[in-house]
Amino acid sequence: MGRQLKYDQVRLAILNIIAQDHLKSGDRLPSVRQLLTRIPCSMITLRKSLEMLENEGMLTRCIGKGTFLRQTISSTARNGKILFINVNRKNEISYPPSGSCEYVQSYFNKRGFDFQYLQVESFSDVLLKSLDNVLGIMLYGWLAEDFLRSMKSLQMPMLIVGNSRHFPGIPQIKLDIRSGTELVTERLIQSGAKSLFLLNSGPEYYMQGDISTGVRNAIRKHDGIQFREERFSNTDTPEYMKHLIEQFGHYDAWIFEKGIYYTYLGTCRYYSLQQHRLIGIAGDYRTYEHPTRYLIISSPTTVCSYFRQSIFEVACEELKKSIVDDIEIHSVTIKSELKM
Repeated sequence: MGRQLKYDQVRLAILNIIAQDHLKSGDRLPSVRQLLTRIPCSMITLRKSLEMLENEGMLTRCIGKGTFLRQTISSTARNGKILFINVNRKNEISYPPSGSCEYVQSYFNKRGFDFQYLQVESFSDVLLKSLDNVLGIMLYGWLAEDFLRSMKSLQMPMLIVGNSRHFPGIPQIKLDIRSGTELVTERLIQSGAKSLFLLNSGPEYYMQGDISTGVRNAIRKHDGIQFREERFSNTDTPEYMKHLIEQFGHYDAWIFEKGIYYTYLGTCRYYSLQQHRLIGIAGDYRTYEHPTRYLIISSPTTVCSYFRQSIFEVACEELKKSIVDDIEIHSVTIKSELKM
């Protein structure tokens, strides 16, 4: 590793510790010996990196007293840029979950990085022009194979955030939707359901395959379970939901993806329809807050899967380790739990 690159990485590691310890202007940094227990480098490299930060006006060193922070990281000393790319399908506009970009931006700003959000439909000149001074990339949205192939050719630290298309060679942070749905289905069967109706998303929705497989995996463990699966796309109407409720309302339990579940609730209320006693919700997740804080539970027998960690929290940690600690990014699958 080149000498300057080594100093830059230790410098970033120091800034990361400042952010982790929530240090403000005037606060004293950990001692050199304490820093060495948290940063794997030599005493000479650490002192040189501290000197660089002092020359930039970030730190001030007082003989016999220690090293103090002069300026907050969030307003100065940017080290490079994190690029968050949200890929839309042609002629459609979609966004990451509410609060996710704000979380990612805050996370990296506190550690001395700039942040840019970019919304694209394809690998384009606009994207290429945004790569200047980029240290890491997050990919989100409708990721086509040719797009991912082009991104991989850049040979930059990057990862896929969410349960979209997998591509060899690009690490992915995703939710274990399949096992979560299996847990939900198993709980419904244990609660007495002998017939299950899955109202799944259309084939364009990237989680629909895992949801369907999770339900079927649970059913295979039991004899005599009646099962039916139908599709409900984002273009279908509440009137069609009403038709489905009237046609398949005799099933003991209904299972939904969260977005469809909210349409179901709205339809029941608008048409004064009786909600099912047993309801399962698959694939629920939040961005950075508690995963079930805003999930509406319609009855005490509603079962949902949720995740204690957010894909964006884990993605930030993995990308930061790659940039600051020079650690290879690994794919992570976040396991789910049940909420009743």
